[in-house]
Amino acid sequence: MSFHKNVDDRRFQALARALDLIQPEIERESERLRQARKRMTDCAAFCLEATENGDRGERLSAKLVILSHDLAANQARELLLEQQKSFLAKIRAGLPRILHSQRM
Repeated sequence: MSFHKNVDDRRFQALARALDLIQPEIERESERLRQARKRMTDCAAFCLEATENGDRGERLSAKLVILSHDLAANQARELLLEQQKSFLAKIRAGLPRILHSQRM
């Protein structure tokens, strides 16, 4: 029985290490997305200000459409990353219960 316990312990410790590597990756991507969103919203604000000041160019209008799509894609990716973080947290929280139940 001890052999199986050791195998299980190693397996779940490896899972915990993998989760510890994945979490920072998600955090870094989330930060890059936040920075990109800030740049896009700043750019959109300047474009809107230009249109309010009378610039009705097609190029500016096209830029706003692109920014709108990019912002929507950015937000969708951020939501997906939040779901991933939640999923990882649930797995991480469940590991002690699994390890404890196997020691009995």
